[in-house]
Amino acid sequence: MSENDTVMVKMLHVEDALKESLHRVEVIEKRLKTKLLTIENRERLENELEEVKTVLKINEQKLYGLRKENTRSFIITASIIFICFLIYGLYCMFNTREISKHFVHTL
Repeated sequence: MSENDTVMVKMLHVEDALKESLHRVEVIEKRLKTKLLTIENRERLENELEEVKTVLKINEQKLYGLRKENTRSFIITASIIFICFLIYGLYCMFNTREISKHFVHTL
């Protein structure tokens, strides 16, 4: 991820990382359920599982932050659009009165 990526692109990257981590957790848990593992392999898999869960938790926090940032951007954009329509509506309302006054006097 670069600094120039949009929030949506960053969210997609983090979601992909989350999917990969979740898949890795499933694979490790399936391997741990087998009884044919040696003690050192079991310990290695358990350590790897803890590391993947830590990465998963970090990515979930990043995704939450990005979604919050995306929501904030949407609210700002919606507010700007609302203000523009409000100003345009007020302009039309007052400008229409002037035009109708002029139109009535010409008849």
